[in-house]
Amino acid sequence: MSATATCATPIKGSVYRMVSLNSCGNPVTGTGGIQVVSKAFVQMAMSPEYEDGEEFFQRTADGTTCVNQMDDPTLKRYTNTLDLCEINQTAVSYMSTARELTTGAGATGVGFAMSEGNSSNRFSFEMWQQVGGSNNCDPVTGLQRYVYHAWPNCGSAKIGDYTIANATTQMQLIFTTRAIGSSATLGWLAKNGSASWLPAGMSVVGLEHWLWAVTTTPPPAPACNPLAAL
Repeated sequence: MSATATCATPIKGSVYRMVSLNSCGNPVTGTGGIQVVSKAFVQMAMSPEYEDGEEFFQRTADGTTCVNQMDDPTLKRYTNTLDLCEINQTAVSYMSTARELTTGAGATGVGFAMSEGNSSNRFSFEMWQQVGGSNNCDPVTGLQRYVYHAWPNCGSAKIGDYTIANATTQMQLIFTTRAIGSSATLGWLAKNGSASWLPAGMSVVGLEHWLWAVTTTPPPAPACNPLAAL
């Protein structure tokens, strides 16, 4: 018998968090590691990419169907498109593998410089939504519910179209997911200090690309300045 279901109606987008990873899918620690928490985004669209299953179809000599079968599709990755209404130059420069421009002996970041070449930086990406409707609060604790999304291993980020006009300007980042490697240790994904967004003892396994979970732990507080590495 399956577990008792928790029904939730996600609304709006609250906060996203980006954490720098190494090539094995573990957070970069020390002075080289960063995490950025922000609410300054307009939307994020997620598009799954599937490889269609091979089709087997054969007619007999009189034209009737002999074999009609198709293999199941294979999920390859997700492509996420993030539209930013406020540009956090630390997040943008890291995700797009750009050179961060700093001033004051590197104490303050003021921008980034894009050059040709591969976008090789890896990062995790998490996002929180509120739960609306009649199930917005936990019936036992009375706490607000949230939907927690996690894409544990992302990269290959690209800058989308950037338009300057008599209007607000948005920056678009497009990035894809990858399965976590076997050497990754993922207990960090569920926590920030004592806060836990995944059920106790649960983390990412196997070839998972995306996690979706209902939680009563609030999202981290947004801040312009990057937070310390995990």
